[in-house]
Amino acid sequence: MAENAADRSISGTAGGAPEPRVRRGPVLIVILAMTFMEILDGTIVNVALPSMQRELGVDMASIQWVTSIYAVVTCAALLVFGRLGDMFGKVRIFQVGVVLFTAGSALCGLSPTFEVLVVARAVQSLGGAASLANNQGIITETFPDGRGRALGLVATFTALGAMCGPTLGGIIVSALPWEFIFLINIPVGVVSFLVGLKVLRNRAPERRPAFDALGAALLVPSILLIFFAITLMERGVTPANAGMLAAGAALLVAFIAVENHATSPLVTLGVFRDVRFCIDLVNMALVFLAMSAFTFIFPYYLQEARGIDAGVSGLIMACYPLVNSICGPISGAVSDKVGCERPTLVGQAIYTCGLAVLGCLALDTPIAVVIPCMMFTSLGSSIFQAPNNSLIMGHAPAGALGFVGSLGNLMRYLGQSLGITVGTALLYGGMSSSIGYPVTSYVEGRPDVFMDGMHTAFRALAVIVGVSVVLALVREVLNHRERARRDAGALGAGSAE
Repeated sequence: MAENAADRSISGTAGGAPEPRVRRGPVLIVILAMTFMEILDGTIVNVALPSMQRELGVDMASIQWVTSIYAVVTCAALLVFGRLGDMFGKVRIFQVGVVLFTAGSALCGLSPTFEVLVVARAVQSLGGAASLANNQGIITETFPDGRGRALGLVATFTALGAMCGPTLGGIIVSALPWEFIFLINIPVGVVSFLVGLKVLRNRAPERRPAFDALGAALLVPSILLIFFAITLMERGVTPANAGMLAAGAALLVAFIAVENHATSPLVTLGVFRDVRFCIDLVNMALVFLAMSAFTFIFPYYLQEARGIDAGVSGLIMACYPLVNSICGPISGAVSDKVGCERPTLVGQAIYTCGLAVLGCLALDTPIAVVIPCMMFTSLGSSIFQAPNNSLIMGHAPAGALGFVGSLGNLMRYLGQSLGITVGTALLYGGMSSSIGYPVTSYVEGRPDVFMDGMHTAFRALAVIVGVSVVLALVREVLNHRERARRDAGALGAGSAE
């Protein structure tokens, strides 16, 4: 029923009048280009941090804020911009995001000091949040009869952006000043904005609800505190970050209490009454947690444990998004024909098996075996993403596509943030157990210790994704019960007639 509601909400204008034909190809290109660039900028700076640190004259702990502020501010702003998209039109807010992202990129590239750079990154991340919060809503409106395939492409470009960031950043920094990792965004942003003016059609509701300022005032700081705490926990749990996490949770509880009584709530809490929708969101977070942990751990296996050159290691790692770029759209197209539930379950099961296999690799495992194992793992995540995105968007009630799309992106960011923290804890915990004392980095001359930690981490991650498989099976049971209930209702109505 949720999917039907969503389909009805995107079939026409609020007044029911037929709409002029939308040029879907250019719309998709604009969305994909900005999605790729905005995700890319979350990881492209990593290889440039040492250069930034030297030139800006700050310590290692401080320069990490260039990365952290982007992710944290994006997460804090996603739901707000999603709601604004439902109020004023998703295209309008998307375009505002493109302008902010482009302007922030220019400011980053021209920053004379570290402080200015951090502020510029915050501006850039606000633009990224505004666009990302509404990209899936625009796609859902534009492709009512081919949503899975289009969302598959969005998932593909999301993965490509995350995985290509370090490689592209390394290429740029090796040939040009670090400022160019930001300046390359400007032409893409300008062209996307101008093309968007031509091809994107804004659809604002006839009646605009009031903005829930109190809800926003509670939600934004709660997410900021929670994500800052998760980010800082990468370096260990302290009373400070534990306190931040508790404060964020308290504000979130207060936010939910306020939203339950708000006449025009910031968040459509009613969607959470469907257990299946909640399962889809949790599965999104769990899978991306595992993906983030994998991308953190596996380069250490290739470069430190096996002594493979960084360039070759980058090429090996590129196989992961390569599989995603091929299989993501195919998975989306298949889900349009056979439904989304079974493909997500298949993808999760393959991903679980892939992580378990990676947890059995040895130092002398031939690269010709390692690469197919990694690609098999990527196949699982590739099959999962597009149909799961489609399931999430299918639960969006009329007038809430922006909110639901931003919520899906928020869960992805939550998974990625938790992935680094959880992956670090599992890896170093396994290494510490192996060597007999606490370690928080690679132990020189002891690849065996690293391998013990990696095995622990990947096997634990397989269990975590296995939990998502169980949840997907629960969703299947709930779907079966819902179909049985509908069939019984239809039969009863027929008998009455």
